[in-house]
Amino acid sequence: MDKRKYGLDLTEGSIPALLARFAWPFIASGIVSALYGAVDLFVIGYFTAEEVISGVSTGTQVLMIVYTFTIALGTGGTVLVGRKIGERDYKGCARAAGTFMTIGLIVSVVITAGIALTASALLTVMQTPDAARPSAMNYVLFAAVGIPFNIGYSIISAIARGLGDAKTPSIVGAVGAVANIVLDFIFVGSFGWAETGVALATSISQLVTFVLIGGWLLKRKFPFPFAKSDFKLHAPSAAGIFKVGIPLWFQEILVHISFMIITGIVNDMGVVAGAAVGLISKVFSLVGLFPLSIGNAVAAVAAQNLGAARRDRAISALRWGIFYSLAIEIAAVAACQLAPDAITSLFANGKPEVVLGAASHLRSFSIDLILISLVFNLNSYLSGCGKSNIVMLHSMVSTFAVRVPLSLLFARLAGDVNYKLFALGFAAPIASVLSVAICVVFIFLYNKKQARLEKLGGAA
Repeated sequence: MDKRKYGLDLTEGSIPALLARFAWPFIASGIVSALYGAVDLFVIGYFTAEEVISGVSTGTQVLMIVYTFTIALGTGGTVLVGRKIGERDYKGCARAAGTFMTIGLIVSVVITAGIALTASALLTVMQTPDAARPSAMNYVLFAAVGIPFNIGYSIISAIARGLGDAKTPSIVGAVGAVANIVLDFIFVGSFGWAETGVALATSISQLVTFVLIGGWLLKRKFPFPFAKSDFKLHAPSAAGIFKVGIPLWFQEILVHISFMIITGIVNDMGVVAGAAVGLISKVFSLVGLFPLSIGNAVAAVAAQNLGAARRDRAISALRWGIFYSLAIEIAAVAACQLAPDAITSLFANGKPEVVLGAASHLRSFSIDLILISLVFNLNSYLSGCGKSNIVMLHSMVSTFAVRVPLSLLFARLAGDVNYKLFALGFAAPIASVLSVAICVVFIFLYNKKQARLEKLGGAA
């Protein structure tokens, strides 16, 4: 395989330098993507009313079930392809890629239809305020049009990253994000289409990314023999993808069910509270993308090195991923503590109640940025090891044993809405502490066991 043409060989070279080089396209693409999410909120906040802000925020939570499934499935594909590349098993790569694309074709149809049929019920579960429900419904239905394109882009991108090419998917994703930003201003600012305009901008931009990444693949082709016969469900490859992807998907489903529960709790506090928490979710997606992006790089680096039987390099990638993430997020938390009002006022033009409530929530919620620097990288290392079931376990425990109960408790405290929003923000970091503890204990025991097995193998 031509390394220069098809990406980096993640099994060679300095880990700190390699991880930084491989992670920056993830970060750059993530920044642009988060910016278009922020522009969504800015445009909605500037040109529309509070019920539209609340409706779009609630609708976004519904669609996140789909997006997180795509991410989870993509991680499974990246890890499998990365393992096969590390093992230099190029026939296995072909089977993995063909299986992955076949799975994507099937699930894109099923999920799009499922969202369209269950959108109303999901909005009811989330206790969407009556004033915000029409906006939420319109947003979900029009944004669902882009789901098949989003899945297609994500699958091809995941394969490319497993091969060591993080740059091409990130460039394509950035182009789609810019298209989304431009269309936001045209559809909402100029045409006045409100939530429908935001949703259409998202769907069209997803079509753009799919066309671009598909065109790239047709032109570049895979760096290994790939025949039409590989484009089918190969049982061992499907098992490898699902072994990583399904637990991650269940984990994300459980987390987002909890988010829906929490959104329902917040919506029950009123439209202002719903808008404030929705605003912070957008801010959080921007500043939280750094550990998420670095963690994605860690998963690919770990997968290739574990496939090449170089576990020491996989562990080193985890350590450097945590170091890089913490360096960024500690600064972000400091900014959120020093100037929360200035940050939230950027996204809620002329709505002082929303700005104040969001700032109160941001002060406490932002502490979680430090903890997710650990969680995201630990999760990625576990996924690279094929242990995503542990990711699912700790997320389930921390979410339903800690975060949801604390959210219910804090929402019922005496005091005004700003005090409740401030208290509510602590539920996330407290839950993350438990997640970190479970991950650290398991990884310590797992690595100790693997070292012992390697020693016995060497002695034999």
